[in-house]
Amino acid sequence: MNQGEFSIKIPQRFFSDVTDEPFENCNICDKYLLENDVPYVVEKALRNYEGHDFSSTIYEFAICQDCHMKMQKSMSEESLQSLQKYYTDVMQKRGSQPIVLDMNNFDMDQWLSKCFFEGGEISDMKEYQVVAQFKGSQLVMNTPPIIIGESAMKRMAGLLSEKTTDEMNGFRDKFLGPAPELEELIYGKKLILI
Repeated sequence: MNQGEFSIKIPQRFFSDVTDEPFENCNICDKYLLENDVPYVVEKALRNYEGHDFSSTIYEFAICQDCHMKMQKSMSEESLQSLQKYYTDVMQKRGSQPIVLDMNNFDMDQWLSKCFFEGGEISDMKEYQVVAQFKGSQLVMNTPPIIIGESAMKRMAGLLSEKTTDEMNGFRDKFLGPAPELEELIYGKKLILI
């Protein structure tokens, strides 16, 4: 870890559902992630079931920083600008104060109970995504994990250009499973990479 970075051991909610262990490799280049402070992102999409107190994972992946940056470069300038404006608008509504976490009293479950962008409890949502940044075997808390609720996912998907949507569908096809048409039919879900 770099000086000034604060991190914690990877919480179980960020483990792979397939192995019940931390993600070991980048889904794109297969780089080993758990040593030498390799920076990477984990993203999971989850679905709640009405009347039940549990959720299931729709998809999950880990992407090293190098592959993540390549993917972001493949996004159209229009999409990047639209997403940046959305993020800036959200942060302006929150006020100019930085987000401060008291790590002595930090409750991960409470922090990840609401959509970062639009509020709303995840328990009231059909679907949501959780995104976090890691280095090796540690969750980086300088950029805390966030929840992207279904309303924010729809808004972000609407900001993507056709070119970027095609890129994201190509990624989904190649690395996450069913064809976009099947996944849309089954899950009604669009992929959003932050």
